[in-house]
Parts: sequence; C-alpha cells; structure tokens
Amino acid sequence: MKFMNKIVNKISKEISYQTSRYTVPPEFLSLIITMRCNFRCQSCSIWQKPHDDELNEDSWKEIISKLPDTLKPNTFVEINGGEPLARKDLTFFLIKELKKRFKKVTLNSNGLLINEEILEELGEAGLDTIKISFYSLKKEKHNSLRGHPLAFEHAKKAIDLIFKSNINLEVGLLVTSENIKDAPALIEYLQKLQNVSIILQPLDEIIESKESKDLSSNKLISNLWPEKNDVNKFFDWVVDNNGSIKNSTANIKAIRQYYLNPNEILKYRCFAGQRNLVVYPNGDVTFCFKGGIIGNLEKRDVGQIIRNATDERKKIKHCKKYCRIVGCNFSRGYSEFVRDRINT
Repeated sequence: MKFMNKIVNKISKEISYQTSRYTVPPEFLSLIITMRCNFRCQSCSIWQKPHDDELNEDSWKEIISKLPDTLKPNTFVEINGGEPLARKDLTFFLIKELKKRFKKVTLNSNGLLINEEILEELGEAGLDTIKISFYSLKKEKHNSLRGHPLAFEHAKKAIDLIFKSNINLEVGLLVTSENIKDAPALIEYLQKLQNVSIILQPLDEIIESKESKDLSSNKLISNLWPEKNDVNKFFDWVVDNNGSIKNSTANIKAIRQYYLNPNEILKYRCFAGQRNLVVYPNGDVTFCFKGGIIGNLEKRDVGQIIRNATDERKKIKHCKKYCRIVGCNFSRGYSEFVRDRINT
C-alpha cells in the first residue's frame, strides 16, 4: 500500500508539473516566522530585511487551524527564520499548535540562543527535531561563515545539549571553499554521536538577496565556490563514508555535479510548485524561497491559494535557478529517475 501511494503521488505530481494545475497537496511546509537574526552569514541577507510586519500568536493560530483542510498530517513541517528563537514565545506556541495537527515538527536554529532551559521548553512543547548549522571544527572558519564571534562556541554547545536530550538532532553542513577540506573531520566527529543526521547543503545564491529573486539567472557566491579538485576529493570521501548523511545517493551525486558544472543541474526539473509551501512572517505564501507571492493566509485559505496558482507553477516550470538541487527542492520525476538509473 505504501509503495502504491508513492506511485500515485509521483504520477499526480507529474500531471501537475505538465499542466501547472493543482493535483496534489504540498508535502513540505516552511513557516518563516521572523526575519530577525543575530548572525551575519556570508551566504544570507535575511538579517537586512525589515521585521516590523510580523504576525502575532492569534493570527498564526487562525492560520494553523485551517492548514489540515488541505495539508496531510505527515506533511514535513519546519519552523524557520531568521532565527526563530529570536521570537521564542511564538516558537513554543507554534510548536504546540502544529503538533495538534501534524506528526512531526522541525526547528531550524543557529544555536546561539539554545540553553538547558530553552531546550526543556522545546521538548515540553513537543518538538521532534532541531536542525543546527555547523560548518567546521575550526572555530575561526565557522565564525567567519556565520558572521558572529560566538557562533562556533554556541553551535557546539547546542549540539552537545540536543544530543543528550530526547529531541532528534540534524546538523546542516554548507559546503564552501572555506570548509570543504575540513568537512571530513567534522563529519567523522558527528558520526561518533548516535542518532545524529548530517545534511550536506550546496552553496547557492545569497539568501533573500535581490538577485536571488530573478528566476532567469543565477548569481553564485564566487568567493566561496570550491575548486574542482577539492570537490572531487571530498565527494569521493563521502561515497566511502556516508554513514549518518541524510542526503539520498541521488542527491549527493547531483550536488557533486553541481559544484563541477552548475548548468549540468538544469537537467533536473523543479517540482517546487507541486511539493513546497513557504509562509513568510506577514502571512504571504510562495512555493519557493525565491518565487513570487501567490497569496496571503490572513486573507485566504491555503487551499484557495494553491488551487489558483497556475501561473506561478508555469513560471517555476521555466525557472533557470540552480536551487532545485537543495534538499527541500530536490525531487526526481520519472524521466530523471530513469535517466539516473541508466547512467549509474
């Protein structure tokens, strides 16, 4: 039955992709609850965004109460930012509300504000997983990439605390020229911890930059782009040491191709218009972190919004962005699956 459901779901997504019509509910929901952030990452500009138009608890409660009318209980749900714990009371509230309706909830955090008390409250609220970004065991490199002098100290402390708790731990590793040579040591360190998932994250455009919203081109962060020899050496190592790495084999292979030749990745179609739903702090909705706004959840229900978003799906279908390789976007249709099997 589970296998048949996957087949039906894949066919439905394929139909939606070809017709740009709504045929299947999103399976990935990201709630960006604030643009406030205490870091100044080299790869992100969210901290430069205004944050004077953010929904309060009552508005979020009304929105969340209606989500199950369209989204399934097993939808992947994450609370995102900025740094969500910059609005910690709202974070605790949302976890409780979301857990009434969805099976699992994940929190993305930079770790700076996590301590024993915060972690206990997150657990009591019902949080399933915390994802911490950790880029190097060398303090100066992690701090440089994250733009904060205490980033390393607090990320490592957060990882140690979460590891000892009942909350699942995921660690995001952004692969750049600054840390690719050190990445194996970090992965080996994390692999010694039980029940920790490692997620390899490909370098993309600067998050929330003006250029990132132009779907016709890409402006990669050239000063952080790794050399091809380093890419090959690292991914050769990953193939032989992939324990605890959450990325699928297909995704790891695609990320490697991407670093060697970004244009190569355009052979994969983007199913963001079928799979994803992103909600911004003011209630605006989009299919993609780089896409256009398709509605606002304070004004219309999510079902109404996504059923009438045919034009945006058409735009995504012709999008030239490389971010289809990012974990939340990476999804292979039948043609990609068959092609990859033939080329294996």
